[in-house]
Amino acid sequence: MIQLRKPTVADVPQIVELLRPHVLAERLLPRSPRQVAERLRDFLLAERKTEGLNGGRTELVGVASISLVDTYLAEVGAIAAADPDIEAALVRQLLAEATEMGVADAFVLTDAPELFEGLGFRRTRVQDIPEKRDRQCLRCSRLPRCRQVALTIPLGDRWAQAAK
Repeated sequence: MIQLRKPTVADVPQIVELLRPHVLAERLLPRSPRQVAERLRDFLLAERKTEGLNGGRTELVGVASISLVDTYLAEVGAIAAADPDIEAALVRQLLAEATEMGVADAFVLTDAPELFEGLGFRRTRVQDIPEKRDRQCLRCSRLPRCRQVALTIPLGDRWAQAAK
């Protein structure tokens, strides 16, 4: 059974480890433990509880984040999960959180756009998200070989209902 929860500082090393293979594959930008800790409230975790002797154990099987880029715009990022269904559950919950905060739109940069298109995101160009392009993309060492696709989604009633 998968449960979603907000992280604690004790989760920081595990979050960094979950992200590591995706960073090495250049699907995600690197994040140090300090960077994760500084933005810990942006993250959401998925954990799997297994039954067993002594009450079983809990395993971290997914992580994602949502960060405010401006008062009207949030970025979904740092997505790493054991399977696409877990990724989708994380993203749905994060979009609901952003909607509760009053954010109008969200975007993601990904090399796997299909998951997000299934959730209602639409492809766009990074140039159409100047808040991201100007703050990070133009300074990124990976820019010449970037494989990321930009997608956006308007938030609103659909995600407000998901939050309840």
